Amino acid sequence: MSDESRSWWESELYDRDYDLLVVGGGLTGQSTALFYKRMNPGSRILVVDRGFFPLGASTRNAGFACFGSPTEHIDDRSIEEEAKIIERIGRRISGLRLLRDTLGDGSIDYREEGAYEIFTDHKTFKKAKAQLSLFNEWVKKAAGWEETYTIDTFEGYDAVKIKGEGCLHPGKMMKTLYSKNLDLGIEFRWNCRVNEIRAEEGEILVEKGLVLKASQLMIATNAFTSSLLPDLEITPCRGQVFVSRPISDLKWKGTFHYDKGYYYFRNIGDRLLMGGARNLDKDTEFTSEFGINGKIKDELIRFTNEVLKISDHWEIEQQWSGIMGFSPTKSPYLRSLTDRTVVAAGLSGMGVALGMQLGKEAADKLTGL
Repeated sequence: MSDESRSWWESELYDRDYDLLVVGGGLTGQSTALFYKRMNPGSRILVVDRGFFPLGASTRNAGFACFGSPTEHIDDRSIEEEAKIIERIGRRISGLRLLRDTLGDGSIDYREEGAYEIFTDHKTFKKAKAQLSLFNEWVKKAAGWEETYTIDTFEGYDAVKIKGEGCLHPGKMMKTLYSKNLDLGIEFRWNCRVNEIRAEEGEILVEKGLVLKASQLMIATNAFTSSLLPDLEITPCRGQVFVSRPISDLKWKGTFHYDKGYYYFRNIGDRLLMGGARNLDKDTEFTSEFGINGKIKDELIRFTNEVLKISDHWEIEQQWSGIMGFSPTKSPYLRSLTDRTVVAAGLSGMGVALGMQLGKEAADKLTGL
């Protein structure tokens, strides 16, 4: 049956088969496209995404280039064996290195000033302090670094300084990656919602019954994977972030963690970026719906006032939410569904560090199928 809504010229352009079809235009999906094209220069690649921009967390995160704070490591020990945690730290560090080498520090506004985890409870600090030698050994095994975690103070609080962590501009990160892919001739379809994955056939069904085909499929939808592949155990989690108006006497300059990484904040010039606290209302925040949780917003404001002791006259300039995808152990999935379809998901709040590395590994896997 002919499609009377489309011209002959459009059909010739768009009714074509591809070598690789990537579902998800975030950091992992676009990185897969980039490295696959480099490995297979003559390939035809299409990336589809349901949003006008990447809708998950790639352009909605807080811009932390991090690999794990001491209390996060303590928490991780309760759900995963030590060897897996060390492996994940190594992947995060190598992923950040790959991201910087591929895109360039200047293009993504990368700053590496180190980071701090701050403590308001001496008992928690004492517990973290007792395990710093172990965590330093982990990072040494993972990346060869010495003395990554050291005891310090910041603004009167006990703190652990974390060497090698930094921050970046997520929007510029994605813009730079997108430009590189366009230069390679990779095609994109934005505002293209996928309704069904046909992994065996190498097809996806999109809106209005349109079927797109490729020799290989890559599913890189992270938090939204369960709606397309319900058998894959990925839990969507919402994270909230706000940025303040300029604060003239802002003392918190740098990158900071608190409470197992659930709270995170940094300066953007003379503005404060504050995010997290989803552990305050976990059940509500296990969602793929964007929105602001008033209970969490109030807690982030309280934390800013009472812990950071920001002056009384500060105001929120902009607030938003992003959706992360968590695996049961926080280690991401990279697996073949069929001999032509690969899925990568479950970056567990570490998409900046893991996304490009996971995309490159997916491109390697697809090339080897």
